[in-house]
Amino acid sequence: MKVALKLELRRLFSSKELYIALAIGLALVVWLFVHEVSELSRFEEQYAIYGDKVSGYLYYPKTVFNSCIELEYDALPPILLYLLFPIIAAFPYASTYCKDKKTGYLKNLLVRIDRRDCSMAKYIVSFFSGFLVSGAILLSSLMLTMLLFPMLTPEAVTQNYYVQSGNMWGNLFYTMPMVYTLLYILVDMLWCGCMASFTLLISMFTRSAFLAVTGSFIVFEVLDYVLSLFSLSRFSPITFLRPIQTTDGISLGIILTEFVICMAVSFLGFYFLEREKDVF
Repeated sequence: MKVALKLELRRLFSSKELYIALAIGLALVVWLFVHEVSELSRFEEQYAIYGDKVSGYLYYPKTVFNSCIELEYDALPPILLYLLFPIIAAFPYASTYCKDKKTGYLKNLLVRIDRRDCSMAKYIVSFFSGFLVSGAILLSSLMLTMLLFPMLTPEAVTQNYYVQSGNMWGNLFYTMPMVYTLLYILVDMLWCGCMASFTLLISMFTRSAFLAVTGSFIVFEVLDYVLSLFSLSRFSPITFLRPIQTTDGISLGIILTEFVICMAVSFLGFYFLEREKDVF
């Protein structure tokens, strides 16, 4: 499998789709950073005039922990990023399997590489592509924000933070916010990898690269809508991916259980069924 894995990794890092996905995510990061810098300038101007006499926001400046794209709660860039994450995560590699079947490349590949090794390599690289892209985007935002904004420990009384003490890891956020942020980034990276690998299951039923790329987005958006109808948004990956936790009741148990189920469904569906096919 080592040969197949090296081949697929080489294809991933040489694909223009990988860098397009990164460019889209980083563009949103820079957009938010510019927005936050303008907010900081406005804060400094008001503080210079009114000092501590002005209530609310001016008592506590913007910090890393409500300015990075993970934890900013009312700007457009983070909303767009987390909405589009299934597509951004899938874009670098999702269409590869469809193209391989369509062009006949897969037939030629299977002459040289064992089918099981090929299937496993594609699944691993698919997961890795989503994991890599999401991590690069989220960590870039965190590091860029750290260049300018202070790393003050969040204070709940300022009402400048959306995370509540009763949320998952809420107490950790108000004591060790960097640990909270990094842990949640890891959760997001794992789930983006899961969403990317889920596209391989969808690729079994279509030869359309467009459907392969958007399929994961459609599945998880429909799931989010259905769950919201029954007031079960806490079970929706689209909802619990955002570290600001817009819904009560999110727990690590829910996140890990659904992650294992989704990974199992995509792996079993792709690896154990697709590998048995003799014709593509």
